[in-house]
Amino acid sequence: MKPHENILSHPARALGIWALYHFVVWTLLPLACNTCLPLDSIEAVMWGSQWQWGYDKHPPLSAWMPELFTNLMGDAGLYLLSQLCVVVAGLGIYRLGRLLKLPARQALVAVLLLDTIYYYQFISVEFNVNIMQLPFWAWGWFFGIDAVANKRFGSWLGLGVCVALGALTKYIAVFLLVPLFTAWWARGELNKAFASYGLYAAGVIAVLLFLPHLLWMREHDWITITYGLKRGASEKALWWHHLWNPIKFLLEQAAILAPMLLIAIAGRLRAGEPGQGGSGARALATGAYAAIALLSLSTGMEPVAMWAAPMPLAIGLWLVPSCNLDRFPRTVFTAIATMSAVFVIGYGATYGLGPLFRDKPHRVNYPGKPLAHAVESAWRTQQAQPLEYIIADEFLGGIVNHYGKDGPAVMIRGSLARSAYLTEAHVHEKGALVLWLKNRKAESEAQTPLEGVFPDLQARYPALEPLPDLVIPWPRMKHGASGRFGLAYIPPEGT
Repeated sequence: MKPHENILSHPARALGIWALYHFVVWTLLPLACNTCLPLDSIEAVMWGSQWQWGYDKHPPLSAWMPELFTNLMGDAGLYLLSQLCVVVAGLGIYRLGRLLKLPARQALVAVLLLDTIYYYQFISVEFNVNIMQLPFWAWGWFFGIDAVANKRFGSWLGLGVCVALGALTKYIAVFLLVPLFTAWWARGELNKAFASYGLYAAGVIAVLLFLPHLLWMREHDWITITYGLKRGASEKALWWHHLWNPIKFLLEQAAILAPMLLIAIAGRLRAGEPGQGGSGARALATGAYAAIALLSLSTGMEPVAMWAAPMPLAIGLWLVPSCNLDRFPRTVFTAIATMSAVFVIGYGATYGLGPLFRDKPHRVNYPGKPLAHAVESAWRTQQAQPLEYIIADEFLGGIVNHYGKDGPAVMIRGSLARSAYLTEAHVHEKGALVLWLKNRKAESEAQTPLEGVFPDLQARYPALEPLPDLVIPWPRMKHGASGRFGLAYIPPEGT
């Protein structure tokens, strides 16, 4: 038996190898290349350290989980968490494929082909709300199809939990219901779904789990909703945005899915005839894209490409059987191996070797630990007690919060509205440091002053005084280049 045929004959073994690849390669590779967590990951850990029911941009789950994993394993824990999301989602897709009556080999190929998609390899390293959603979409679809097809009340409850946890990660997760309802319709089961009391029990479960965050939002002026509206900027849309923004979104997604689409086209041409797809699979694969495009068309909002990270999870369940891709395993495995090599080599070259050739460091090549140590050392020259508050942007503040021993809470960009876990009185009582980037080139004469970043801080804290700049070398940067960071001190009241 040929090796690729042997793999397809043992789905459990193949899925185990696939999972091991993700856990090992995409945990160790960023650990070897990066000296700092990515921006979104740093921000998530910064939020999670405060254990709130919500934060200035997102609901709480995508902050709580990073806090748990980094407390256990440091940076490796967060890279591992990202891959855990990918793998759990992939296993959900396999189960969903079998539920849709796909043969085991077709369901397996549908999962393995996910590795041709940018979202599930290269960018999956950057843990954020979009990566955290993946398991809830995949298993939400599984539970929803299973609940109606097999009349399982437990699956209705599973659907409610997935919708709630998805929404507690990012509100866009409710869009997982669009493909699900469309799949029910395509399978002739929509009326059965509406007639089942399980659907309404799932709704109650979802609302109850989401309720604490809803109450938090009400107490904090709906700040996460405001952020979402500003992110899409629909209130500023011009007439032509209604046409261009959905087209742009779909073109971006087509480019991201191009490797899988090309494999599907090649398979279809070689087969010479269409295959039989799983009932409802096309609806699951395309429904969310259509919903976002229609929303953009009607409102003029500009969808962000990364919002679509969970949407193509089921695309293999449609393309593999309909294009007979399981009949050409050698072609499929060659494509998967090629794209995996491209992603792995591309990541290593970009972030591992990048500092040797770039003048501007990537975020993941910032001096995380040295910067945090220097900031806390500067505080120790002024105060004996731990540093409890730092005023900085979400990245630099997050670095000190995550890599520093004191783990100070961050007043994000000097805004109390964005930092609901602290107050002005707390800062006056305990004191704080202010941190900002003056210039990526320490020797440059163009240095950003405090008032250029935080124009109102001196008025809010009259006792604020400047401290000597921090000059920190950029890791692995050619010619030993360093960055210059500004630092200011707000003394505690009574000192």
